[in-house]
Amino acid sequence: MAMDSVREIMTGNPTTVDGRESVTSVARTMRDDGVDVVLVVEGGALRGLVSDHDLVVRALAEAADAESLTVAEVVREGLVTVDIDDGLDNVARLMEENEVRQVAVIESGSPVGVVNASDPRLQGRSGRIDSPTPEHARKSRGGN
Repeated sequence: MAMDSVREIMTGNPTTVDGRESVTSVARTMRDDGVDVVLVVEGGALRGLVSDHDLVVRALAEAADAESLTVAEVVREGLVTVDIDDGLDNVARLMEENEVRQVAVIESGSPVGVVNASDPRLQGRSGRIDSPTPEHARKSRGGN
């Protein structure tokens, strides 16, 4: 087992939610499980990843009805996944190319974890995202 692999740094046993669940229900699940990221599953297939930040900017900030809005409606498009045995340099590169701070970890086709860009073991690697993505930076400055 390589010391430089996703397996070494991922947060295992990710919390998964059904895409039909309301944003409110997912927020409660995140609170109760003490997590800031959940994986969204629809029809048994991994559909995406939602962070607490996503719930704030894609639901609450838009004054959406969090009880009727489903998590599938706020899920990030273009889910980025990595294999459990991928190297950390590859993970950092994928995060940079896709401008994401979290990626889902897959083993034999099933989600088994999440890697966050803030993990200290990604320090110094090309592609590491230490600051908000360009999308987040624009929005925090009031841009489109």
